[in-house]
Amino acid sequence: MHRWIYNHKIFGPFLTNWTEKRVFPTKLRYLMLAMMSLSLVLMWSSGVKPIGIISTATFMSLVAVWAWRYPATPEEHDLRKLNGRKIGWFK
Repeated sequence: MHRWIYNHKIFGPFLTNWTEKRVFPTKLRYLMLAMMSLSLVLMWSSGVKPIGIISTATFMSLVAVWAWRYPATPEEHDLRKLNGRKIGWFK
């Protein structure tokens, strides 16, 4: 299963870049934001209590901020490393 998913034409490059260089592509960031927004709209339209929507939106915002801290391309990773900047939150 591990070999199959890392050699998959869609998931393989993302997983390889993530494990080797902590790269999170911009296209997937926007997809993540769209799915989070859609989830909040569905929660609101299905009658979830406001506290549930607010707490979920807060958690989703924190995840989005976390994701946007990582480089979008392997080249950006290499440039950050060359300049001595952090790759993500801690390194």
